[in-house]
Amino acid sequence: MVVSEMSFRDLDRKWFLLERKQDIKRMNHLFHLKNKKYPILTYAYIDHEEGISLRILGTLTLQNDQVYLDKEQLDRRLDIIRYDEMTHLDLTPIKEEMISIITYHEQVEEEMDSYYAPYNTLLDTRNHTFLDASRDSIVPDEVRFLILNQNHQKEILKARLESFEPSTEYYYAQLLEEPQNDFDVHKNDRICLKYVDRPNYQGLAFIKKDCQEVS
Repeated sequence: MVVSEMSFRDLDRKWFLLERKQDIKRMNHLFHLKNKKYPILTYAYIDHEEGISLRILGTLTLQNDQVYLDKEQLDRRLDIIRYDEMTHLDLTPIKEEMISIITYHEQVEEEMDSYYAPYNTLLDTRNHTFLDASRDSIVPDEVRFLILNQNHQKEILKARLESFEPSTEYYYAQLLEEPQNDFDVHKNDRICLKYVDRPNYQGLAFIKKDCQEVS
């Protein structure tokens, strides 16, 4: 399937093959891969700041019912492309049972876990489908939210989600842009958001700034 037709959930922490000749040629050109004959193994993931990304792991060889990945290349290089370079790639999903026969697949998954470990309380929010209308399509942790002030001024601003507190249903976030009006918040401030579902507005709304998570 072509990447531009896939959601971030279709891609997140999934293994794919590049089999189309034009895609393989492009990766060979970008990363100077040695073996140009075989499919290229890739691993899709979400970078918290960069969004949907793809690690290019190299070409595969098949021998004695085992799929071999080049260990030397794996240890030496971290070849990654971002979404704007991925959109036209045609990815072939790899079935779960096939992943176990790929050499060093566990090493890859362990290495890529470093993009998830700092955000344990954030990861569940990627399953909050009611936030999807507010999300950036490429960087799913970046969201739009409504903010109001006492003068009835309002804006839609962008923030990056950092964590979630189920007991209060607060989303803790970092404000990514400077408001045009006076809301007593500024770019890079830590803020609290909450999802609201009202007749005149459904989405994230500003609650307060400088909030602390519940321990």
